[in-house]
Amino acid sequence: MAKKSPSLEPLRFRQIHLDFHTHGSIPGIGSKFDAKHWQKTLQLGHVDSVTLFGRCHHGWCYYPTKIGDVHPNLDFDLLGAQIEASKAIGVNTPVYITVGWDELYAYAHPEHLISNPEDRMDPDRVAWKRIGFWPEYIDFVIAITEEIIKNYDTEGIFYDIVGLYDDTSLFAQTAMRAAGMDPENIVDRDAFCRAARLEYFKRTGDAIKKIDPNVRVFHNAGHVPKGDREFLNYASHLELESLPTGGWGYDHFPLSAKYTATQKGVEVMGMTGKFHTSWGEFGGFKHPNALRYECAAMLAYGTRCSVGDQLHPNGEINTDTYKLIGAAYAEVEAKEAWCVDTEPVHEIGLLSCESLPGLVEAGDHFGGRSQTGDVGASRVLLERQIPFDVLDTEANFEDYKIIILADNARLDAPLVKRLKAYLKNGGKLVLSGDSGMKKGCNEYVFDGIGTVHPAPDFDMEYFQARPALRKLDTEKRLVASPFVVFGGSHRVKPAKGATILADIVEPYFKRTLEHFCSHQHTPDAKKSGYPAAFINAAGNIAVFPPHIFNQYRERASIQYRDLIVLVLEQLLGQPFSIRTSLGSSGRVSLMQQKRERRYVLHLLYATPVKRADNIMPKWGKEYVEVIEDIPVLPNVDVSVTVEKKVKRVLLAPSGEELPFTTEGDTVSFTVPELDCHQMIELKY
Repeated sequence: MAKKSPSLEPLRFRQIHLDFHTHGSIPGIGSKFDAKHWQKTLQLGHVDSVTLFGRCHHGWCYYPTKIGDVHPNLDFDLLGAQIEASKAIGVNTPVYITVGWDELYAYAHPEHLISNPEDRMDPDRVAWKRIGFWPEYIDFVIAITEEIIKNYDTEGIFYDIVGLYDDTSLFAQTAMRAAGMDPENIVDRDAFCRAARLEYFKRTGDAIKKIDPNVRVFHNAGHVPKGDREFLNYASHLELESLPTGGWGYDHFPLSAKYTATQKGVEVMGMTGKFHTSWGEFGGFKHPNALRYECAAMLAYGTRCSVGDQLHPNGEINTDTYKLIGAAYAEVEAKEAWCVDTEPVHEIGLLSCESLPGLVEAGDHFGGRSQTGDVGASRVLLERQIPFDVLDTEANFEDYKIIILADNARLDAPLVKRLKAYLKNGGKLVLSGDSGMKKGCNEYVFDGIGTVHPAPDFDMEYFQARPALRKLDTEKRLVASPFVVFGGSHRVKPAKGATILADIVEPYFKRTLEHFCSHQHTPDAKKSGYPAAFINAAGNIAVFPPHIFNQYRERASIQYRDLIVLVLEQLLGQPFSIRTSLGSSGRVSLMQQKRERRYVLHLLYATPVKRADNIMPKWGKEYVEVIEDIPVLPNVDVSVTVEKKVKRVLLAPSGEELPFTTEGDTVSFTVPELDCHQMIELKY
């Protein structure tokens, strides 16, 4: 990971990403831009940085260019005027340049268009033209970049749409054959595209450093891929595009932020949007409480904040939008001092399946943004307020008491070697589904787990927790009866000495046209003789033979979640370090500010509600998750176990001191009121 240069100014906390994609037929571009109104509105929004557009997806430039094409209905230097007005009030001005989608260039150079194997067109998105990373196009992007950096006072360049796309265009086929590669082989196509993107990374980075080494650069692909060090190494910082209502959902950002927090020395910015749905929505406004919560979550998970907006073609910045943003950013401004140079405090590492070699097939470069097992595991941990990080294969495993491999983590030899060393040094693993098995066969790579036997063809079955496990359930949430689970499970005969914690109970038969019972599925009939959860004799590996984390993602059964948590506690051998009276909608994050000699505990509470059927199928969502009502919670009880001896407990930023008790390493106190987000400073 590229380290932050001392000459780079630290990232600002309250940024705006100001989209400005305007068709060439729209008249009066920038005609209502007014510097004083611009300044007043940014100040209303408590904004300290705004990403402005040099060149948009339509291919137009918004300044006098000798390289590209100025929008035909722009008659002055809009970019320059925006920068001048912003600088006058102390607002930074990074500049946006399109890369992957480029309408003008596509018509001028159709040979550089990407054509994927299915030649799909998305009429809902009006099919932006995708350009490949061809040398001539990189030359053009660099020339635009040089022109902007030389002529304008900018802190950074934001390149957009730099993902990897499977390309079978005639141009790509010819180039691949010339390189000795097979264009019909998806692995070769993947390697060819990655090599082209790497050349783009190197050349644009070198060009920017040559002009001004103090200019930041970020290459946006809509998702920071876990484990893709090639992607990570060519950014001065990271920006996590994650609009909850725009197709990413509320699961995506915590997974991304908890991954990027492990990249030491790198500054990270979260990015949401002011829109009710997603980018390009003129006249869309989310509820202020949603933006308050989303910005608070960015602070809680250790990132700066960015809110996406879209400027009207006439250049007039919208007052209502910045009233909305200002309600959230006023709170961020008051909290910044507790959110600088923080490190997460953790117990569990979730080894992301997205980062595992060979799991994400060539051509599927985003892995669905997050692997399904990873999403299910993160939901379990977030809902039960268990501190965790998201890891890739290069992480320092020894920092974690437990590492979870969720559902799909079949392992290669180098990773097996590292995990065996981790176990030898006292670490513990959780394996579910196929995780921990060799590639290509159902056999565990670790000794002392057991043998896998053929499973019957059931599409559902039942799990039943054993009495010894239910005795640990102080909340009495786990039922004694068998509870239904869908999707089937491996049949594992544990090695001698294992502790069985739950059993698989089989139905009478699989539901078919001939054999069915009642409305859904067949009742439980008999125990299978195989476990649904067990811990090996050594006490350092917990195994769930089913794909239980994805089952929780798909079904949200509380029984699945509570079974997982009880097994985790049994494996850990002690209670988790954070315990609160918040319900499952509460989120908790513990950060440490070593320079200030304090821990900062973040409590978050909001309840996203699914609404608006079939509103966003083009973005992969048939609904929008809306945050509107945030109840104010009184008297939230908290206990935190930390390494340092805590001397004072204070609410931040108010400074109100809270009474607390100490028992060993555990500090307990009550937060009088939680309204969306509350920070608690534990001074040591």
